[in-house]
Amino acid sequence: MTDLFHVMKLLKLLIFLTTINAQAQEHSSKIFADPHHQRHPLRAAVLIGHAMVPEVIGTGLYFVPTWGVDLDYHLSDTWSIGWHSDIELENYIIITDDGKELEIETPMISTLDIFYRLNHNLIVGFGPGMTAENGVIKTLVRVGLEAEVPLNDRWEWTPTLYLDQRIDGHSVWTFAVGVAHYL
Repeated sequence: MTDLFHVMKLLKLLIFLTTINAQAQEHSSKIFADPHHQRHPLRAAVLIGHAMVPEVIGTGLYFVPTWGVDLDYHLSDTWSIGWHSDIELENYIIITDDGKELEIETPMISTLDIFYRLNHNLIVGFGPGMTAENGVIKTLVRVGLEAEVPLNDRWEWTPTLYLDQRIDGHSVWTFAVGVAHYL
């Protein structure tokens, strides 16, 4: 339950920053305008990273390799929606809130996120999702940051940092780096 409390605190901070930034962008929208989003609103990305699972038995922290695929649609220069899917490539054991051991077998995560652009290169995202673990579908909430580092008009590097708060009580932090292409 404390993890949910931390997610709520992070959401409050993100909403506060978004509100302040929205007012600032009203006066400087030309600075943050990114014309390639208007010409190419659909973005596909492939990412590779590591998920940090804090409740693994005997290790304290456990780093799990991940692969991800993202599809984003830019609604405007500041707002976009995205469907993000990740797979954690290793099995691990967590301790549940009631003290039981639970083996997680190669979970697949899928979220539907909404993004807000803080500036030209940094966006925040939030959205509901689900994870398929051990053949069981469970819900989660994702909060995170994504950067967009343009290489040219259609390609960019995209480092990401996400917190997946799974409703069963455990949380997973994921850091990934990918390459994105505007279609």
